[in-house]
Amino acid sequence: MNPAPHPIVLLTALPDLAAAEKMADAIVSAKLAACVNIFPDMRSVYFWENKIVRENEVKLFVKTSSAVAPEAIAFIKAGHPYSVPEITTIHADMHGEYWVWLQGYVG
Repeated sequence: MNPAPHPIVLLTALPDLAAAEKMADAIVSAKLAACVNIFPDMRSVYFWENKIVRENEVKLFVKTSSAVAPEAIAFIKAGHPYSVPEITTIHADMHGEYWVWLQGYVG
C-alpha cells in the first residue's frame, strides 16, 4: 500500500530569468507542478572545479506532490542547463484548499 501523497517543494537554481521561466512553464504545462515561484537576482557562492565561484542565479520553488515528485525531479534534470543541477526536496505542510487544488492539478 502506497502512503498518502504529501506536499513537496523542489528547489533548483538556473542561470538566468529566461531559463527559469522556460523551466517553470514546462514543468507546470507537464502537470508535474501546480505552481512555480521564481526568485530572480539571487547570489550564489559555491565550490566548483577547485575554486569558489560567485554568480547571480534565479531560484525556483516548484510546488508538487510526492505522487509525482520523482517524475518532476527527472524532468528538471533532463531540461536543466547545468551539468550538476541543484535539486533539493523539502517535505512541506500545505493547508486546506491550496493543497486540494494542487493535488487536483498534478494528480
